[in-house]
Amino acid sequence: MSSPARWLVLGVAVAVGVGCAPQEAQENNRTQAATRGDSLAMVAYEATGGDAWESVRFLRFDFAVERDGARGRTIRHLWDRQSGDYRIEWPTAGDTTAVVLFNVGTREGRGYLNGAEVGGDARDALLSTAYTRFINDTYWLMAPAKVFDPGVMRTYVADSSSADVEVLHLAFDGVGLTPGDQYWLRVDPTSGFVTHWTYQLQGSENRSTYAWINYKSFDLPTGSVRLAERKEAAGAARAILTDRVSLPEAVPPGVFEEPAVAMR
Repeated sequence: MSSPARWLVLGVAVAVGVGCAPQEAQENNRTQAATRGDSLAMVAYEATGGDAWESVRFLRFDFAVERDGARGRTIRHLWDRQSGDYRIEWPTAGDTTAVVLFNVGTREGRGYLNGAEVGGDARDALLSTAYTRFINDTYWLMAPAKVFDPGVMRTYVADSSSADVEVLHLAFDGVGLTPGDQYWLRVDPTSGFVTHWTYQLQGSENRSTYAWINYKSFDLPTGSVRLAERKEAAGAARAILTDRVSLPEAVPPGVFEEPAVAMR
C-alpha cells in the first residue's frame, strides 16, 4: 500500500470533527467569545456556514494533490456526520483499490482490497490509514468550521494583522494526533473567508503557506455552507484539491456496509 505521506498528510491536531463533539461543548465555546481571538474565530466560523453545519448530515468530497497542473491520486470520502459512519476509497499499488468502512468515533470497521475483505495486520493498516486521512483531509476541507472544537486554543495575532487581513493563531491543548501542530489563518475581515493558512507541524521548524481559493457555496434551509475547493502552495507549483464536494440529503442504501455499493 502506498504511504499516506505521498498525499501530503498533515499531522493535524484536531478533535474528531464538526458534529461529532458534544453539542453543549461546542455551544459553550461559541458563546463565550470573550477574547479577540475568539471574535475573529467566530467571523471565520460564520463565513464557512456557522450553525448551518448542524443541518448537514452527509458530506461527500474528494482529496488530491496537484503538481505542475497534473492531478494526482484521488481519495474519495463520504461521511455520515450524525452516526460517525465513514467510507473512504483510494488507489494503492498497481490496479488495486482500497475501500474502508469504519466509524470515526470507535475507529472500528472493515477493509477491502479490490472488493475482498482483509483481516489481521492488513485490516489494521487500512483502518489506521483511513482514520489518518479522515483527520487530515477533512481539516484541509473545513478547518474554519472547526475553530471551536474542544481543545483548540485561539489567539489573535496583532503584529501580523492589518486593515486588509486579520490573523488567527490556532494551537491545541493535548488533542488530536499531533497536538504540537500550529496554524495561522489569515481572515478577510469583510467576507470572513480564510484567504491563506500557514502551518508548522509538530517537531518541525519549517512553515508552509497555502492560498485558499475557489470557494463554493451550498444553500441549505438553515443557511449557506461555503468551502474552498482549492489550496495553492506559495512558491511552488502544487495545490491541494478538496473538491467535488456535495452535501446530499440521502446516500445509497448499504454504502457504509458494502464495498460494492457505489458512493456516487
